[in-house]
Amino acid sequence: MKFKFYVLTSENLEALQRHTSVEYSNIPKDQIEVVINTLNKDYQKEAEDYCKSERIVYHVSSSNGTPARGKNSVFDIFLASDNEHCVLIDGDDFLTRHGVWMYQHLAGLETPPDAVCLTEQVSFRNFPNGVGLVKPFTMNYEELFNFNYYKMFKEKVGLSHEKSVYFESLHTKYYKQQQKYSEGAEVHCRVTWFSREAAKFRFDESLRIGEDTLQMLRLKHEALEGYLTFYSTDERPATYIYDERTDGIVMRESHINSEFEWMDTYLVALEKLKVEGRLHKNTLLPELKIDYPENYAYDDLARNTSYVHTLDSCEVSFPKNATEESLKAAYVYLKDLDFQQVA
Repeated sequence: MKFKFYVLTSENLEALQRHTSVEYSNIPKDQIEVVINTLNKDYQKEAEDYCKSERIVYHVSSSNGTPARGKNSVFDIFLASDNEHCVLIDGDDFLTRHGVWMYQHLAGLETPPDAVCLTEQVSFRNFPNGVGLVKPFTMNYEELFNFNYYKMFKEKVGLSHEKSVYFESLHTKYYKQQQKYSEGAEVHCRVTWFSREAAKFRFDESLRIGEDTLQMLRLKHEALEGYLTFYSTDERPATYIYDERTDGIVMRESHINSEFEWMDTYLVALEKLKVEGRLHKNTLLPELKIDYPENYAYDDLARNTSYVHTLDSCEVSFPKNATEESLKAAYVYLKDLDFQQVA
């Protein structure tokens, strides 16, 4: 299996340590490479020392402070290697052990896909009563379009009339465009799996936010034109956890819900794709299907992100992206197991 898990890190050592921890992802150290892309020299040394002590392969790449530059540097390192596929793990996020298994499985296929993106994604978020699990990118568009953004920005955030009108307009246009061109109810679909061919499509470094959404839409165009194999996969159970508990680039750029000029920049870039004929309205990618072993017991790190199938009037908790054949085999296996336990 010529593939690697590439972890991009810029500032959070504790998050970096989770990827090989038995309490979290538990990625084998011979399957992971760390890319240190930071403007913080102290953190660079800290991350280097950690990788050396754990005997993890690492690279230091040049940073300009944008997520796009960091991700492009991962692609440069990947394409310079003899690996055929890679998993890109962003910043402070981490994989579940189910995710590690799934990507290892993809790497072992005779013809792995060129790209895979996520739907029904989950994230950690801080709430007044503790940490909760949410789906930040799965939208109810009817509610969004009926929401009074002007009132929120003017009265709750305390912005001027002019800025409140401007941000209301940006939000409305942004969500309308994403509803047209993304995947169903998903405002953003993270791409995690790349072939060498897919990694040739670089992230736009002029965007501080939205570079990954734009790249996903470019890959989607290539797939719909027949140049790449690109699938979406349902995150029930979760393979990838987006961690919002630290102030990432989105929160910093949005200044805790008071600045959204990044949406304007993103929409200009999106319009360019539209003019070039590289956007596809109301078109969905094919869904990834996995042949799981009949006795497969997924580990989503107890995040309760399971999916329950109904088969012969019985409920079966098994991954949503399972093939029909593997779901039926699991159902028979579980029935036999129940019978043996009763006997």
